[in-house]
Amino acid sequence: MDKYKVSVVVPTFNTGDFLVETFESFMCQTIGFENIEVIFVDDASSDDYTLDLLEELDSCYSNVSSVFLDVNSGFPGTGRNVGLDLAQGECVIFADHDDTYEENAFEIMYDEIASENVDMVICNFNQVFPDRTVPFKSIFGDSGKINVNSFKEEPDLLRIPAAIWTRMFRREFLQKNKINFIEGMLAEDVHLAINASFKASGIVYLNDFYGYNYKIRDSGKDKSTIHVRNRKYIEAMLNGYYEIDKLLNDENKVSYGKKIFKSHLTSWLYTIVLSKLSNSDKLILFRKSYNIFDNFYVEDPFFKGKYKKLVNHIINREFEKAVDESNYLENIQENINDKTGKSRIKRLLNKFKR
Repeated sequence: MDKYKVSVVVPTFNTGDFLVETFESFMCQTIGFENIEVIFVDDASSDDYTLDLLEELDSCYSNVSSVFLDVNSGFPGTGRNVGLDLAQGECVIFADHDDTYEENAFEIMYDEIASENVDMVICNFNQVFPDRTVPFKSIFGDSGKINVNSFKEEPDLLRIPAAIWTRMFRREFLQKNKINFIEGMLAEDVHLAINASFKASGIVYLNDFYGYNYKIRDSGKDKSTIHVRNRKYIEAMLNGYYEIDKLLNDENKVSYGKKIFKSHLTSWLYTIVLSKLSNSDKLILFRKSYNIFDNFYVEDPFFKGKYKKLVNHIINREFEKAVDESNYLENIQENINDKTGKSRIKRLLNKFKR
């Protein structure tokens, strides 16, 4: 018999005070804190405050465990796998170390798994910026609950954000199907979400229940992962995409690839445009991305065709031209961000130069 209703696994790294609010959101859950197991897995933090806090939580609560990795893995997949292996809950969910859940999130999601007898329940989320909170609007618009026996009944479920922290799973389902996170790279959440969707016997998507508060930070050294735009992270995301490509081939689901990647590939290019990478790094990344773009690229309407020329250069193997186009787009984006009259003049000059 399972010891808890829900195990929540939280990878940490130099988290600091963010962890306090995250933990408090676990303690306030209406399902009852005694029914929750909290597993922190620290990725070799160098911050004494974080380490001391994790040790204190471990010692103060019998249902809290803090595990300390000896070597920094650099990515959340390793910590999540360690936590999953240790979990004793009937269900498991994976939280980020600086976000929070609504107080009824675990109860609602757990009850859905139990009452509908499904392997995975997904909720929606709020995007929390420093000055405002914006509920995320999915491709399902104002629809409410979506309940399917198989993803094939509603393939667009593959297009909602992977957002692993919005997904609760039966632990036995993950373990029986040997579903784990890929390690040493990013897109680990997309990989697991897609793998689980392929194999789940029953999925419920609570499109109108906003159970998670996703904090988006982009100032100085205080940045969410989506705003870390160095070569390491951009390439780690691409490496994850190739693992998803491998998964699609292994599961004979390549036909779903364009649907899955539709919202990812142009966003990946957008990250490069904002990255300030050197031309040589961009050249390497564009060359490496060719197969993914050639096999799976579909234009994302959100970007209104702005990246079509860049994509065509990649698909046509014109990688040097792709670098030039990305630099042009970078200048345009900088001017958009700068609303002064001087920037408008610069935009006009760039337009005439081309």
